[in-house]
Amino acid sequence: MKKVNLLDWLFFLGLFLVFLIPPTDPDLGWQLRCGQEIWQNHTLCSQNHFSVLLSDYSWPNHRWLYQSLLFPIYQIFNLWGLTFFNALLLTAAFFFFYHSIRNFNFEKRVAIIMTTLFSASVFSLGIRNQLPGLLFLTLILWTYSKTKTNVKYLFLYPPIMLLWANFHGSFVLGLILIACFIAVGGINCFVNHHQIRLFPLLILLLSTLITLVNPFGIRIYEEAWRHIGEVNLSKLIAEWVPPGIETWLLVFGTSAALFFWLLFKNPRQQKLLAFLLFPFTYLALSARRNLPYFFLVAFFLFLTSPATQKLMHDFLARQNLRKYLSLALSLLLLAIGLTISLPHSWRTNRSWQDFCLASPLNFPCSAVEYLKSQASGNIFNRYEWGGFLIWQLPQDKVFVDGRMPAWPTSSGKSPYTIFLEILQTQPGWNESLKEYGIDWILINPGTFMDLLLKDDPLKYGWEEKYRDGISVVYRRVEK
Repeated sequence: MKKVNLLDWLFFLGLFLVFLIPPTDPDLGWQLRCGQEIWQNHTLCSQNHFSVLLSDYSWPNHRWLYQSLLFPIYQIFNLWGLTFFNALLLTAAFFFFYHSIRNFNFEKRVAIIMTTLFSASVFSLGIRNQLPGLLFLTLILWTYSKTKTNVKYLFLYPPIMLLWANFHGSFVLGLILIACFIAVGGINCFVNHHQIRLFPLLILLLSTLITLVNPFGIRIYEEAWRHIGEVNLSKLIAEWVPPGIETWLLVFGTSAALFFWLLFKNPRQQKLLAFLLFPFTYLALSARRNLPYFFLVAFFLFLTSPATQKLMHDFLARQNLRKYLSLALSLLLLAIGLTISLPHSWRTNRSWQDFCLASPLNFPCSAVEYLKSQASGNIFNRYEWGGFLIWQLPQDKVFVDGRMPAWPTSSGKSPYTIFLEILQTQPGWNESLKEYGIDWILINPGTFMDLLLKDDPLKYGWEEKYRDGISVVYRRVEK
């Protein structure tokens, strides 16, 4: 029986505690509402009836399986259930990453901590729809490590891709990894004068075709391309903005150094792996939301490189030093989890008001309570509040929300751009609100629109009904 490594248990317990992060993602609301639609109305939430902008737009909701899982977790276990789900999901992802690399236990722990630090902007909001992609990516890495000793593990690729394609649009990254890994295996056979087998190529073909086993078929590829290449979201949405200059330089420098290390130091049958850095580097430099993918792949390639293993041979022999350092890292994680993450989750999850205030976006809970007591209608809302309002005001329709920035419009503008033009009261803003049948305005105080309406809202056909430090509500005046 394999001996239980207490340092591993201690490390992953600390990691689990660190990832006990409350669910404050602005998209959480519409994800839960979609999950509710799937379970209660038996639809796939692919027809837009949440917003007045692009009303009835049909979109491939490739996250439907994630939403189907998220909703019952919240229904049964409330906010704490989502907090624990986040910790379990990320701990599992790093667990498979850890076990996809032989030896280097201390280095693997350092790699996990560094990935977490450099991806803090992605992880800080708690459970998010892109996080299952990290789990599936590390499952691919783990499966590849197993195929080196047992080719039967190749059979795991198709079911992983089947699930991934129904959880999130990042499944394309899995196909890139599988294609590269199978190509490396073919080159290895060629170099060693072994017969090149068709079996791995059939697995690649099956892994690709099985992604089409989803409710939307090939449209999920169109949706993925719309987010990555067709629409420049970096000028619109915060999480799609490139990383700061320090992180940008770190990613570029790490990628360049590792590329040349793998290209010139690896055996020739593994040099192709160096080119795997290109797509992940591009994604990381394009949007900070992709940083975890890059660091996981980069650390995996570095620590599994034969050249790295040879370089680290002397240091690997210093077992006592490595154990002490590993213990220190595990205790550090435990301390952070017990003194920061867990207390923060407790303060956030103990009441609905605390949850609202804990959001970095300051969800307008008091304004929502006011609107619940009023007649339903269409709401022109702050973009980042759209998901929350969809969740909390199911009887109303919002103007825009986090599902929509890449959706095409007849004007060719992004829905987010249309929202900004109205919020900034550019010419025709009030006419646009009338065109979309907006009954209520729910925005932050001090915005262009609020400053224009505040002194004399009746001049524009509105009246102020509610105001606090977070939000202001205007209602259209009946004429």
